[in-house]
Amino acid sequence: MQARKTVMSSIPLPLAERLDALVEQLEMSYDEVVAEAISAWIEREEERRLLAFRTLASANSMLVEGNRVIDWADSL
Repeated sequence: MQARKTVMSSIPLPLAERLDALVEQLEMSYDEVVAEAISAWIEREEERRLLAFRTLASANSMLVEGNRVIDWADSL
């Protein structure tokens, strides 16, 4: 069995009511639903961060030194 950590959180009442309904509909425990939601959120955030880093790396690879641009403009 995986080690566990208890986390306390205060959430807005409308969100808590939606959570209550979901737990009842899915016949899952609060722990299961919340752990699945947090896991999905973390994966999405990690993917966004990776995409941002890849975008920055791509932009950096396309940078042209200023003097090369000036030389090109002067050659026109």
